[in-house]
Amino acid sequence: MLECSAMSSPTLHALQNGFMGFERSGLFYGERSSERVQIPIACWLIRTADAVVLFDTGLSPRAVPGLMRNDPMARFTDDDLLVHRLEVLGLQPDDVDLVVLSHLHYDHAGGAQLFPKSELVAQKDEYAYANYPASFFEGFYYRKNFDLPGYRWRLLDGDTELLPGVTALRTDGHTPGHQSLLVELPESGPVILAADSCYWLEHADKERVPGVVWNPTQALHSIKRLKTLARLTGGRIFPGHDPAFWETVKQHPDAYR
Repeated sequence: MLECSAMSSPTLHALQNGFMGFERSGLFYGERSSERVQIPIACWLIRTADAVVLFDTGLSPRAVPGLMRNDPMARFTDDDLLVHRLEVLGLQPDDVDLVVLSHLHYDHAGGAQLFPKSELVAQKDEYAYANYPASFFEGFYYRKNFDLPGYRWRLLDGDTELLPGVTALRTDGHTPGHQSLLVELPESGPVILAADSCYWLEHADKERVPGVVWNPTQALHSIKRLKTLARLTGGRIFPGHDPAFWETVKQHPDAYR
């Protein structure tokens, strides 16, 4: 954990990036219901004494008009644009040192092009698969989001400490190279940003696999791994798209410290 003064202690900020509708059959493996529910699109910003780290980048601004036109559950305001969420924190995209992408689906990697001066961090297996996905996953990967000539990529191979108190955790299953992020906070304790390895808290509590899944066996292993890590460290799992959980999340000007 970082050893720094109260002024520079790490903080974790929730960044709202709108809402979209999604079928329950896509949320829960084996679910047959076509009922749609509204789910949040979340990004997270970590400020430490050493760096500014962004976890996921939400939807691409160019995708928003189509989403609003085709999805009656979509809710996206100008304030939800990632650049505006950063502005509220007094930041510009060029101020972000690391952009950690849980995976390269369109609702997580859509804003990557905003960060030409940052280091983009993904698992190498995810980057390879995103460029040549299986047919059943093609609709989730949009090449313009991550085919970024001239950008700096750091492709990981497994768990990696990115800087003191911030560790990428390999959590395969939802995709071949999904990763979560462990953030160690002095007051709140460890927080595991699970992204799509755990859509809702119910996925962790009841060990339910996501409905959109590349490998359900590995997805279940990842859920159990995060639960074990949370138990051993006294940490908490923050799910990726849980509307009930999102209502309880500290939003600006509050933050986790």
